Amino acid sequence: MNDERVVSLKIFEDEICFVILNLYPFNPGHLMCVPNRHITKFTDLKKEEIVHISRTIQGLQLLLDELYNPMGYNIGINQGKDAGASIEHFHFHLVPRYGSELGYIDIVSKTRIVPEGLDSVRKKLKDNIDKFLNKEFFEKFE
Repeated sequence: MNDERVVSLKIFEDEICFVILNLYPFNPGHLMCVPNRHITKFTDLKKEEIVHISRTIQGLQLLLDELYNPMGYNIGINQGKDAGASIEHFHFHLVPRYGSELGYIDIVSKTRIVPEGLDSVRKKLKDNIDKFLNKEFFEKFE
């Protein structure tokens, strides 16, 4: 069955990793940075992948700073089902934080209201990502 409602949430890809929007974001701009190589544990990452993915996450922070001006970030890993990992492929989460985020509806109805839709966020990020994740950015601190 072909479900046309599901579109690619990928906003970036290179030889080492790709970046996608979280399908169920905690906040607008909730991203996941995923190694292209299929691995399931942090300890499986090679040094080159660790450095490159870390630089990618820095570039994503600069992108989100410019477009959304968050007050902070959660950057993390859920490794294994018991730690909350919902897919069997290692990835980093980058969650922008905006201060007082929970509202009445979030608490009472146990429903999360996200103020901007995925399509809008995806377009905004894709249209601007090349300013931050480009060859010059990755070479800047070599």
